[in-house]
Amino acid sequence: MLRAIKGLTAMAAVWLLLGTAGPAQTVRRLILTDGSYQTATEWTETGDRVRYFSAERGEWEEIPVALVDWKATDEWNAQLAKSDIEELKQVTPEQIAERKEEMLNTPLAAPGLRLPAAGGVFVLDEQAGKPSLNKVEANKIQVNDNVGTNMLKRSINPVSSQTQTIELKGATAKLRVHTAVPSIFVDMENDQGLIPADSFRIVRLERKKDLRVLAKNKVAVTGDQSMTERFLRSRVEKFSGDWWKVIPLEDLTPGEYAIVISKAENDESVVWDFRVEK
Repeated sequence: MLRAIKGLTAMAAVWLLLGTAGPAQTVRRLILTDGSYQTATEWTETGDRVRYFSAERGEWEEIPVALVDWKATDEWNAQLAKSDIEELKQVTPEQIAERKEEMLNTPLAAPGLRLPAAGGVFVLDEQAGKPSLNKVEANKIQVNDNVGTNMLKRSINPVSSQTQTIELKGATAKLRVHTAVPSIFVDMENDQGLIPADSFRIVRLERKKDLRVLAKNKVAVTGDQSMTERFLRSRVEKFSGDWWKVIPLEDLTPGEYAIVISKAENDESVVWDFRVEK
């Protein structure tokens, strides 16, 4: 079972007491008239449009002002602010001191951008000359045995091999990256302990309708198996403490990608996916 190495020990309220926004801005809700909402860190209203920074997709987007329920938006975010104030009252001086110590000891991925003590997978991106450090969320994989296709192949050729595909749900990743050679930072462990550096690889995914194919596994009638994955050339180097830095050795052209654990003994069911934009 994968997990961040040190666990989340700090609350967002502590960042406020320390006078910093912390590793990420407060995520608020922009509630729409149909009852749905967009999570955003900030927004501005210009004419008949609202421009907001999506917390899910990590990029600026626009919608018509008429689609926003401003009363519901203000009420929800006011309640969020009230909850933050109540949480602040529960923070002890010891927690503040502990968080200060963590801040002084966490590594800098770039000037002003620190990796968290809790570990995880992060990508250093840059858009319009502005760097950003974004968390890459884990995504569960699924195995598709392609029963219908394999049965058809067997009816035509009884000794043909069977094919499984390792897939991710969804046509695209939520996280958008805007540089062709991003720096990727990993600090993860599983039940065996810290995952070694040479386990992490970058894979290009293949779009398939509303899915993305991570790998194909062919099983011959003899039982022999062969896995095909589109690994990209990369190197992994020690960064700081338990953090590794994964560096692509070739440009990541626009498309879908994932960070995977390639070692067979690390039989994990998740990957960390992102999309590279033009």
